[in-house]
Amino acid sequence: MSLTSFLKDDGELRILIDETFEKPETEIGAERVAEPQTTNYALIGTAFDYVLRFKLERHYDNVDSKPWVAHQGVAVAQLTDMANDLSPELSLEDVLSDAERLHQDYLETGELTDELLAATLDLARLDRIYRDMSLSDEFGEANESDIKDLRRLYEIVPENEFLGADTVLLNPVFGSASKLVGGADADLVLDSSLIDIKTVKEAKLKAGYWRQLVGYAILADIASDELEHMPEFTELGIYFSRHGKLWRTSASRVYGHEKYEDFREWFRERAESHFKNE
Repeated sequence: MSLTSFLKDDGELRILIDETFEKPETEIGAERVAEPQTTNYALIGTAFDYVLRFKLERHYDNVDSKPWVAHQGVAVAQLTDMANDLSPELSLEDVLSDAERLHQDYLETGELTDELLAATLDLARLDRIYRDMSLSDEFGEANESDIKDLRRLYEIVPENEFLGADTVLLNPVFGSASKLVGGADADLVLDSSLIDIKTVKEAKLKAGYWRQLVGYAILADIASDELEHMPEFTELGIYFSRHGKLWRTSASRVYGHEKYEDFREWFRERAESHFKNE
């Protein structure tokens, strides 16, 4: 279970979020400038999360970076013997080690090599092991078009939007509140902005995207007393990576609602009940 599955499985939760925290009616107004090169949409989306993370790590000295989800993917594969289904010549530990080496090379040189981009595809495949117990049979394979896609996504990142922050948290978790929903890690915090990354064809604020932001905001508030490095959010945002567009809105849409405190407590109780039934 996770925040994503909690939102997906609980129809009443979705309805109450929609009724309580009305989705902003906004036109993002951004054209797609990085066209998908293959149909590996989910794989590219997760791989780009790593690519952007690496870019920010290189720029900032004060970045707070949590361990990669890929590490947990390797651990799950070991514990469940999933790796036994792979070719004897393939070691997930070696896949992870190679990615770590290439990542370190990038941090030192700033050169985004095709090898590193290929490694992010494997990191995305390791993520899937942890997130949905899905084992790919394509480790070590990298479509040239996927590499081209990732490089283009990297090139169009608007540096004026992402560089210059004092607080940078990569893949932050929400302490005990994350455990409340069986796992929740956001993409990025820049100063007091909580940002989710969407590598999608349309720069459109879908209801599911908004619900996810609301969920993250509530989890951060529930665990605020124990999250020393987590700022109080004043903005919620989505980076539409294929459009090079960062959309933001005031967090008061959530925290300033007259029913917020009641909803937060209902959300906590609902999550506890849901998780116990898993």
